[in-house]
Amino acid sequence: MIGILLLWLAFSPPQSVQVKPAVSQPEQLQPQSAPSAGIARTIHDRFDWLVRQKSPEGGSARALFNGKLERFYAARGFQPVWTTRKMIAELMSAIEGAADDGLDPADYHIREIRSFYSKPPVTPQQTACSDLLLTESFFALATHLHYGKVDPATLDTHWELRHERSRSALDSRLHSAIATQQIAAAVKEMRLQQPAYEQLRKGLARYRTIAREGGWPILAEGPKLQEGARQSRVTMLRQRLKVSGDLSVLNADTSTVYSGEMVDAVKRFQKRNGMEADGVVGSATLRLMNIPVARRIDEIRLNLERYRWFLGDLEPDCILVNVADFTLRYVENGRLRWGTRVIVGKPGRETPLFKADMQYVILNPQWVIPPTILAKDALPALRKSSSYLANKNLKIIASNGRVVDPASVNWSEYSAGNFPYRLQQSSGDHGSLGRVKFMLPNPYIVYLHDTPHKELFAASTRNFSSGCVRVQNPVDLAALVLQDSVSWSKEKILSVIKRGKTRVVFLPKRIPVYILYLTVTDEGDELHFRDDLYHRDDRLLKVLNTPLPHYKTESCDL
Repeated sequence: MIGILLLWLAFSPPQSVQVKPAVSQPEQLQPQSAPSAGIARTIHDRFDWLVRQKSPEGGSARALFNGKLERFYAARGFQPVWTTRKMIAELMSAIEGAADDGLDPADYHIREIRSFYSKPPVTPQQTACSDLLLTESFFALATHLHYGKVDPATLDTHWELRHERSRSALDSRLHSAIATQQIAAAVKEMRLQQPAYEQLRKGLARYRTIAREGGWPILAEGPKLQEGARQSRVTMLRQRLKVSGDLSVLNADTSTVYSGEMVDAVKRFQKRNGMEADGVVGSATLRLMNIPVARRIDEIRLNLERYRWFLGDLEPDCILVNVADFTLRYVENGRLRWGTRVIVGKPGRETPLFKADMQYVILNPQWVIPPTILAKDALPALRKSSSYLANKNLKIIASNGRVVDPASVNWSEYSAGNFPYRLQQSSGDHGSLGRVKFMLPNPYIVYLHDTPHKELFAASTRNFSSGCVRVQNPVDLAALVLQDSVSWSKEKILSVIKRGKTRVVFLPKRIPVYILYLTVTDEGDELHFRDDLYHRDDRLLKVLNTPLPHYKTESCDL
């Protein structure tokens, strides 16, 4: 959208009205010799011209411009907005501050705006050019701070965490800010106010300070460092841990023995990076320690962007599943009440990112093989041997509910698209869904559930499922979401499970479930980093770093 404005600035036709330059006043930027009606007409003419232009990529420039600025200016009779130096100064300060949110001030034309501030426009054409660019920069900055610069749907066609609240409220606030000339206050208000976002901003500032001071040292490869070992590498390891804040800078130890506070510091580092905190510096720990601080800064920036995609619309009571962190958190009244480990989708069967309402819980659920597993696992295995049914404790059920004899089925005839039966597994501790299933209807047939394979939760990297989310402590979660300590206490849930009969229990109120992908989070004022499980970071970073289009602006003498 900014690019279209600059395209207009570069190729707009010359004006028929010539106005003698006049000296602007210190505060009032509108030229004394240029009547406001003339400037309004110039702004109006530019919009009229823009409608008829084609963008560099083809198509209507008006469509790319989205009509927002035109509607805004039409509502005010196309009168100029930026009439005082104070307003421009506040906008400049806000744009420069966008770097603290991981955004690039150049995207909001900080160079041109500084030029306007130091050399105010003196003709109607210059006034129109500067006014439109300032307004566009203001709207873009506020929108990006609140909703993000990158449209997540362009990176993931299945993205379902769309903002539910109308953006008209934001537009109204920006219009009010311009009317009252409260630019700085409006931009501050648009920035997300949640503590998690603010802590990530502080982390970005801290890591940028580390970078300015030279970063942390790269550790040489070598034998595993275990407690009590003596190696020359310990000196460099100590420095590495001090720089990242895992070891106190007051630690004055200079020995080459790996022990004491050093081991504790390594455990702290491992925990922050999603590893088993065993204090042993092996190849995996060394790899994470040698990730450059510049890369960590980029990871913080792109996760600030991810926060902007959803955090402003986060409901006070909700469930947050972070796929990259393998965790589930139950939030009540905006505060973390409970959390547990989860297992998510394996490579090729990634857990999709979406928001859906949890509506009911099934105790002692029966599992019907979903389409993906039917196509990729069950049918290929059954074409080789019908023993797959016995191994998985599956029955073949016809549409009328009749149990079908496996010997009567010619498996080579069927694919997932024409399979006339369902493969159903009875409930129980052996069942793939375990004893509890949490239903949140969605297009992906993804849900939360128990699992018979409890041992998998001990792994630090837990991507073993076919897309659904397995919950380590499902009975505790059921007691929380059912929100009835008498009728549905943990003990009552366990007693129903013990009877073995399938039972559906509806929640007293629906609870939104957000399935997210965050590779950097803040935990108790510490930044926690996670591996990019689904290889999404680099793609987002590339788009985040792509400058908004710029065009030459000679015709306005900017």
